[in-house]
Amino acid sequence: MQINNRILDDLTRVTNSALGTMTGVKGEVDAMIRQQFEKILLSMDLVSREEFDVVHDVAIRASERIDELEAKIGDLEKRLAAADAPQKPAAKRASPKTAAKKDA
Repeated sequence: MQINNRILDDLTRVTNSALGTMTGVKGEVDAMIRQQFEKILLSMDLVSREEFDVVHDVAIRASERIDELEAKIGDLEKRLAAADAPQKPAAKRASPKTAAKKDA
């Protein structure tokens, strides 16, 4: 029985060593793949997340500002139309009177 236990113990140690080695190899392969991806991404001239977020925030603020300015322009157009509206009919009514005075 002791011979069987020794063989099993040796087999267990060898298996554990192989698993440990495989784990180390896996870590090395992962690191090499990560390095290759980083090289590829750097060569693609992509923007960083921070740069994207900054530009995104600027675009949102610009869009909000455009909405505010459009609302102001709409308000000013309404005020201008309201200011012009009473003058046009008054000018039309005054024209016949002015024409009658000129004829007399």
